[in-house]
Amino acid sequence: MPQHVSIEQLSDHLPDQIWYLSDDGRNLYCRRPYSFLFSSAEAAVVFARAFGVAELSVVGIDSKHIASEAFVGAFRAMAVSRLFLDPSVDTATGDVFGTILHFQDAN
Repeated sequence: MPQHVSIEQLSDHLPDQIWYLSDDGRNLYCRRPYSFLFSSAEAAVVFARAFGVAELSVVGIDSKHIASEAFVGAFRAMAVSRLFLDPSVDTATGDVFGTILHFQDAN
């Protein structure tokens, strides 16, 4: 079941350092309404291979930046409202599973 949090609370639910997948080193990879965050670069690489997006880059940042105006704006622009944390892929079905943070910002 997803955990519901405000966008300001997102970084409280993440490790100090997080990694995400990107096609250009800046933009967060997503499958609307989902995006994916990882507690290690290795976990991101394993997921990317299993999910069929191994060509994406892994970018690490301080998790407090998730609640920044830049990320909030990116989430809005991409219509992302759910973040998988350290997701896995079921190899039999292709389904993604794991902890989901469901957020809504104040605006």
